Amino acid sequence: MSPVISYAAVNTKLRAILGLFLSNEDYMKLISMDSVADIARYLKQRTHYSEALEGVNAEAIHRGELEVILRRYSVDLLMRLRYYFKDEARNFLKVLYMRFEVEDLKLLIRALFTGQDLAKAGGSLVYIGRYGDLDYKKLVSSRSFSELVDHLKGTSYYTYLYPLALKDNTESLFRTEMALDLAYAAIYKRHLEKLTPAEQAMIYRIQGMRADLPNLQFIYRGIKFYHLPGDILLNYTLDFNGSLNHARLKELCQCKDEAEIEAKMKNSRYSFLFDHHKTRDIFMERRMNRYLYYKLLKIRRMNRMDIVQTVIFFDLLEIEIRDIITIVENIRYRNEEPERIKNCLIRSL
Repeated sequence: MSPVISYAAVNTKLRAILGLFLSNEDYMKLISMDSVADIARYLKQRTHYSEALEGVNAEAIHRGELEVILRRYSVDLLMRLRYYFKDEARNFLKVLYMRFEVEDLKLLIRALFTGQDLAKAGGSLVYIGRYGDLDYKKLVSSRSFSELVDHLKGTSYYTYLYPLALKDNTESLFRTEMALDLAYAAIYKRHLEKLTPAEQAMIYRIQGMRADLPNLQFIYRGIKFYHLPGDILLNYTLDFNGSLNHARLKELCQCKDEAEIEAKMKNSRYSFLFDHHKTRDIFMERRMNRYLYYKLLKIRRMNRMDIVQTVIFFDLLEIEIRDIITIVENIRYRNEEPERIKNCLIRSL
């Protein structure tokens, strides 16, 4: 089967699933609900999440349970795509799945550092123990961070986490999560280089935006609220060949205050993050994600016959899940004003 025929098949599958995504009407109905049970019932009866919620008592479900169910369903949905790929494309697809593995590891590590029951935390994992090669039983039986890292010997994560395991203290939690992000970025780049030049160029464009925006938010908040030194800020940024390259990131990290950052970003593609005092702080992350969301939709409309469409689909599905969870959290905690909830969503209604 030629690559074009193969991608025609997978893109047809992706379009069919995207056609089942929630509509604006679905979102508005969810926003109008009075409880988590109401939302779960609607998702079960009226949307493609009925498969995920089959056999689940919607009347008794809690917010955290619903989130885990939806996230596991999204992983299951994405795992079904692996049968369409082979060779380097399949290897790269495995790397896309690793993002869930990394988030699961972060959850376990946070549980260890905060003294939570690791077995209980394991009940919230969406990938480890269900897919992949990591030993779930060994990981959730870890009594310390160093023991958990020891259970990761032979994996791509071990080299990045071992130096931190020598300290094994809660002060290294942030650095540990960042180390996992750096490990994943290195693995991602290594496998990306084995795709076609056209695929590489577009995926670097997407991942460049995905790195630029959190980097910019981290630097801005690190200077404004925490007055962190420039070298510390730079050490915790991810360079993914975006418009904010290493030299540009270094320049931003050396700014004396947030006003200087805003001045330097005034004529950039990301100037929109600083054009209103409310969005600079409260809604910065929402605006970042919304910017990325509409950029992804624009690229998807190119109808490319390569793995780029699959990369975009991963992100679009994650965004839908995040918006549902945002609605659930707002309803659960009694922020029931529809306009206020709409302002918190990535998708614009």
